[in-house]
Amino acid sequence: MKKRVLFVVNSGKISPNNNGGASVYYSHLELIYTAGYDVVLLIIEWPNGALYRSEDYEEIEHFVDAIIPIKTISITPKKGFKRLWNALFYPEKFEYFFLNTSNVAQLKAICKAQRIDVVWTEWRWAALLACFAKLKLPVIYAHHDWEYKLAKLRSKKNILGQFHTFQKKRVEFKLVKRVTKCVSGSYTEAKEIEKISGNSAVYMPTTYDAITQKLEPNEIPNIVHLGGMGTTANRLGLERFLDVCWQDIKEKHPEIKLVVIGSLEQASAALLGKLDDSAICCLGFVKDLTHVMCPKDIHIIPWEYNTGTRTRLPLVLNYEQVLVATRASVEALPEIKHGENALLCENLEEMQEVISKLMLNRSEINILSTAAKKTFFNTFTVPSQLEKIKTLIETIT
Repeated sequence: MKKRVLFVVNSGKISPNNNGGASVYYSHLELIYTAGYDVVLLIIEWPNGALYRSEDYEEIEHFVDAIIPIKTISITPKKGFKRLWNALFYPEKFEYFFLNTSNVAQLKAICKAQRIDVVWTEWRWAALLACFAKLKLPVIYAHHDWEYKLAKLRSKKNILGQFHTFQKKRVEFKLVKRVTKCVSGSYTEAKEIEKISGNSAVYMPTTYDAITQKLEPNEIPNIVHLGGMGTTANRLGLERFLDVCWQDIKEKHPEIKLVVIGSLEQASAALLGKLDDSAICCLGFVKDLTHVMCPKDIHIIPWEYNTGTRTRLPLVLNYEQVLVATRASVEALPEIKHGENALLCENLEEMQEVISKLMLNRSEINILSTAAKKTFFNTFTVPSQLEKIKTLIETIT
């Protein structure tokens, strides 16, 4: 009899052609299905979160036996001694008001009715609910990033904001210790989880289907940036690239174009002003990248920190583009090697010089782009990760 996996995820699109989070959800679902398990998809509507829409799941209907949407409630605690007690000893209850008996009872009832053998949770809220519900089932936490790290990078906070960031850090550390197993698309964050939890974590990069190239290389390579501005790394990284690199590159190569692919919906006014440039082409969100991602273009990742999982990076390799990135931004993916399948820079000042030189070296562009596609097939496809997910689920059930 096949084992049954409850796949718990936030409401929203699941697709390899949407955003980074949606791509990870799709990748994990496809892997679990292909590995031969029965999957029940549990869609959670969080208070004040995105609403369930059946059309968001059309691409993954064939992966699952059932789709169950549920609404959760948030119960704001009263001020007083218990609130202080939770702040000291139960930071998860202090920070997350959806951890209550109503939501726990709902989750337990679904696990029982669906005869679930293992619970797979995407992102921290789903993992928190499943973990602290004490389900008496193995719980896998698909870790996407450290919330407390991103909170520190986004903006300066007052004392209260700093306190909540500290509490969330306590919760995140407690969570990775309590779940049965963690999965991460970042090798470095998987190692951090192992150090914190004392338990092994599984490095599992995001997978995609190999594409058939539709476009020919440009005579003059474009610089390409892929990713919506709703993601901190995309938004801040692109703005820094424009501040530090763009003018010098344009002066050395006046014919060059910067192609920005992804929604600008959450871009700041300052960033939008910098993108108002005749040499910059902003395409917005593009569902089918085969019409806009040309092989042998230069693809930049200018984020200067090792956070998250770089979920869109495999697409750079898949489309045979030449990756030029800060070393920190791709530290999570050990398959990316300087001089073999990418060019890595210590900082953005160096990135400007590397791109300017690369524009004049067609031979290096050809070598790196070919190696990139080979790396994609070796690591970022379903067949390359299938045994890993089978071993994970069989080991804990």
